[in-house]
Amino acid sequence: MLVFIMSIRMLKGKVIKLLRCVTSEKETLYASSCEESAIRQLAKDKKIYCPNCQTNVIFKKGKIMSAHFAHYNSECVVTNSEPETNSHINGKEILFSWLKQNFPTADVDSEVHIPETGQIADVFIQHREKGMEGLRWAFEFQHSPLSSTDWEKRHNLYQSEGIQDFWILDKATYMKFSIAKGITDARRRNELEKAIYNITGLCYFLDLETSELTIDFDFITRTEKKMIKGYERKTDYTYHSPILHSSHMNQIKIRMNEEFRHGVLIYKDIESRMERRLSWIIQKFKRKQKLQLEQEFQEQAIKKKTFAKDKYGQETADIFAKFIDDNKEELDIKSIQGIDIPLGYYELVEDIRNMQDHDFFDKYNDLIEKLSLNLQLFEKIKDGDDLINKIIGKINYSFQFYKLSFLIDQDSKTLQDYLISKDQEKINLVGYVYKEYKEVLEKLASMNPKYIKNELGKIKSSLSVWEDNPTALDYAIEYHRLKSKDEIDECIEQIKEKIINYNPFAGEDW
Repeated sequence: MLVFIMSIRMLKGKVIKLLRCVTSEKETLYASSCEESAIRQLAKDKKIYCPNCQTNVIFKKGKIMSAHFAHYNSECVVTNSEPETNSHINGKEILFSWLKQNFPTADVDSEVHIPETGQIADVFIQHREKGMEGLRWAFEFQHSPLSSTDWEKRHNLYQSEGIQDFWILDKATYMKFSIAKGITDARRRNELEKAIYNITGLCYFLDLETSELTIDFDFITRTEKKMIKGYERKTDYTYHSPILHSSHMNQIKIRMNEEFRHGVLIYKDIESRMERRLSWIIQKFKRKQKLQLEQEFQEQAIKKKTFAKDKYGQETADIFAKFIDDNKEELDIKSIQGIDIPLGYYELVEDIRNMQDHDFFDKYNDLIEKLSLNLQLFEKIKDGDDLINKIIGKINYSFQFYKLSFLIDQDSKTLQDYLISKDQEKINLVGYVYKEYKEVLEKLASMNPKYIKNELGKIKSSLSVWEDNPTALDYAIEYHRLKSKDEIDECIEQIKEKIINYNPFAGEDW
């Protein structure tokens, strides 16, 4: 039996028309293209049905009323569609024909009930073609009034089910222009079109008489000044730039972004001018994606921190928590600053988001144990009397050890061996100044620390120390920040001249 997509439904006392019906064999017929006498006979035999509520429908067509299907007397179970008008029907038919022509291998239907959201899409398309498998689009032609709040609710419902919704406004109804004297082409944009534009990035208008599509993608504001009763009045007017941005539906194509599988309506003549707006749309998707991933990361990180506490104890859980937080922070900082991010950071974040708790700790247990051991060994290094240990203990900080890059680079080396190899050049500089200029450094250590700190700052700020009673070695260690032995020699000469051998009374005539 046939089930046709076009039928009339009753919604709050208003007639709503359907464009298709189906049979028990799932064959679909369309009111605009079916053979009239055959359809009337099928309707008389009660062999055509509403695709939504599966009750019998009848076929109607007159001199004024366009072809459609209608329920007998019952109200359809799906009643959230807008009341039908000939304009609404014509808009849907234009979109339906255009989609069928451009996507011949896809499933395209009119008036499709979507159970997940409870909505009826004016035209619904499910893609089968290679590269677009699984994509679902809902095209809505909006002729009657609709508040921006109601639109956003319906838009969010589609989005929640992974359906991209294209809202096409009736140009005759929605595209309005200023009627101010002397002003042409200035737009009066209502809340619905502004909401669609601001949230989706574009706004589309369909001219039913010419089948031309207008694409809003860029606006400018101009301030007009007028003298009224001796006072200057300023009024802002909004214009689309360019003014002409319409094309026949035959020229309209859908341009896809592969990363987000998102499509936009476009035509060749304005494609290059739309690039900035299209980039804005993609950046908005990236921000949304980042927020979603961040939320997933935080949720899974909390679960793994709880798992670590239950299985390994509070101390290990605290170390693991800082390990997660520091590496996520490092990833965010590098992303913001545009620095290349090692693959390991992405892998860690993805593992936190996607791996089961026990699998995650099986994979990262060795790193966590290495981190814990490093923290213990570093305390011993800082307390040691060995010159090398004092140097590496002074120029390194425990927060470095939490970085994934540090642990990966350390590999199988002990902490001491790794720090020595990592800081060898700095160790050499400190060793050089301590050996060659120990007498100078000891002289500094014997003088007033506040005075020395102030004077060293005048020579080179990086040589100042912060200890209350610095030793010669404390002064030497600050030289790890210099670049060469020549720079050290130059600084030492200035220290001798301006601090050690400085005579404030030199040249005075007594």
